[in-house]
Amino acid sequence: MMAEAGALVRSRLAGLGRLDDCDIGLAEAALLLAALDHPRAAIDGYLAYIAELADEVRVAAAGADDSVHLATALFEVIGRRHRFRGDDRDDDDVANANLMDVIDHRRGVADALGLLTLEVARRAGLIAEGLAFPPHFLLRIADAQGQRIILDPFGGGRALGPPDLRAMLKAAAGMAAELEPVHYAPLGNRALLVRLQTDVKMRLLRCGRIDRALGVVESTLLFAPDIAPLWREAGLMHMRLDNPGGAVAALEQFVARTPNAQARARTLSLLAELKGRPH
Repeated sequence: MMAEAGALVRSRLAGLGRLDDCDIGLAEAALLLAALDHPRAAIDGYLAYIAELADEVRVAAAGADDSVHLATALFEVIGRRHRFRGDDRDDDDVANANLMDVIDHRRGVADALGLLTLEVARRAGLIAEGLAFPPHFLLRIADAQGQRIILDPFGGGRALGPPDLRAMLKAAAGMAAELEPVHYAPLGNRALLVRLQTDVKMRLLRCGRIDRALGVVESTLLFAPDIAPLWREAGLMHMRLDNPGGAVAALEQFVARTPNAQARARTLSLLAELKGRPH
């Protein structure tokens, strides 16, 4: 039964890989990924809870006409009423990045908590975007007049100005790093999900759990099959796990998809070596 449930979840994730980005349901996709670790859990109850949060935000934001008050209403519901909080005390705890666990325990890492907050905001009718800020998930809220505010869901909805963003960037990337327009760019739904999965993968790799990290990469490829570097990453992980068949299959996908001629040539050489090894 559990195997059948897992297969169904993977089939649904693969279906997302065939959709345009705007047609991907962010919360549903994140809950499907969470269900890979909780195959007996039904996502409908979690979706209903997210809808309830959005209804509360919609009521709290009624009459708000600027981005500051809209943000206040959002985090009044998320933070104060429902007590969601950022929790990164155990840097290797991947449960804090699983949306089901985040909802159950009301705490999560920056990407998971940010994704939940973004989904609630959108369902409540707010104009909200997740930003491509590299070290930390940030949320941008806009009002009808076009005024925008950048917020830190992990930090309880704290508003951030350029000095705050610059300090965060330098702390993560070094003192030479400077803010660039790309750091303010909105991320699409698929990119947000890939970002969440990347966080989980990196935590597992820090623990030396290559087998589980490979599972995360392969589940990411279900809904993002056109991200060529992920296929190469999967192939190299298969090699480290002494699975040449899996490595060949993944690396062939990389060769078929990458636009980088040099990377393709290097990988073809690696494939020739793998195929020439005695089994």
